Amino acid sequence: MDKLRFRPTPNLRERRRRRCLRFALTDSRGAEIPVIVRDISSRGLSAAALGDPPALNEVVRAALEDGRELWGLVRWRDDNLFGVEFDTRS
Repeated sequence: MDKLRFRPTPNLRERRRRRCLRFALTDSRGAEIPVIVRDISSRGLSAAALGDPPALNEVVRAALEDGRELWGLVRWRDDNLFGVEFDTRS
């Protein structure tokens, strides 16, 4: 197969909202993880930890201003930057 003929399938994702705000996630042990959110969508967030970031595949919880809680898994990590994929089934 000739690479030049390859046409990638578009990965349609919702628009992410760029944010730069302080936020607190809670890890699976209940410890708070202070972070600055870089962008957020209904499916996840990208953040910079103000200390040690959560481990890869760790479960974290985000408490939203409206009282809802979102649970998710840390899907990637690079130094103090990391990304969380929310559990969208609930």
